[in-house]
Amino acid sequence: MRNLTLSLLALVASIGLLACGPSGKQVSLVKQARYQGDKVVLFGAVKAAVEGTYKVLKADEGALGLQTVARWFTREGMVSRGTDENFQDIPADAIRLTLVVRMIPDGDAFLVQVEPSLMRKIDGSPQPQPLLATDPSLPGWVPGQVDQLQFDIHDALKAYEIKAPGGLAPAAPAAPAAPAEPAAPAAPAAP
Repeated sequence: MRNLTLSLLALVASIGLLACGPSGKQVSLVKQARYQGDKVVLFGAVKAAVEGTYKVLKADEGALGLQTVARWFTREGMVSRGTDENFQDIPADAIRLTLVVRMIPDGDAFLVQVEPSLMRKIDGSPQPQPLLATDPSLPGWVPGQVDQLQFDIHDALKAYEIKAPGGLAPAAPAAPAAPAEPAAPAAPAAP
C-alpha cells in the first residue's frame, strides 16, 4: 500500500511538473533572442514551427510575416465548435484568437515577434468586440498560447540563435595582445 501511495504521489508530481509553463525570465529571453542566417531559410523554419500547431491563413515571405487561421475558444480555453461562418454556435464570452508572427530585422540578425489579434463574442451582439492583449479581463491561457508559440519557434531556430546572454549579439573578440619585449639579460653578479 505504501508503494502504491508513493507511486501515485510521484505520478501527480510529474504531471504537475509537466503542466508548469516557462518562467517569466525564460519567456523574456526567448522574446529577445536573435537569429542569424538566410532570411528565407529562417522564415521557412518559422512557418514550419507555426504549422506544427496552427493552420496558416496567409504567409508573406517578402514581408517576413504570417497569420494563423482564427480559432474561437471558450472562456476556459477550450476550442469552441463555432467559427466565423456559424457565429451562432459560439458561446458568449468566447475569444477569437489569431496569431501574427513577424521576423524583424535587427542589424544582420532577426527577432521573432508573436502577437495575438483578439475579439470577444458579446451575448446578443451580432458583432464580436475587439479585445486588447493588455485587457485585464483576458484569461491567462491567451498569453500562454502566445508564449508557447514563441517557444516552439525558438526551438525551431535554435541552430541559428546568436549565443549570448539575453540573445544579444556577442561582443567582438578582443585584439590579440602584442608580444612582450624580450627581457634584457641579467647583469652578472658582483664578486
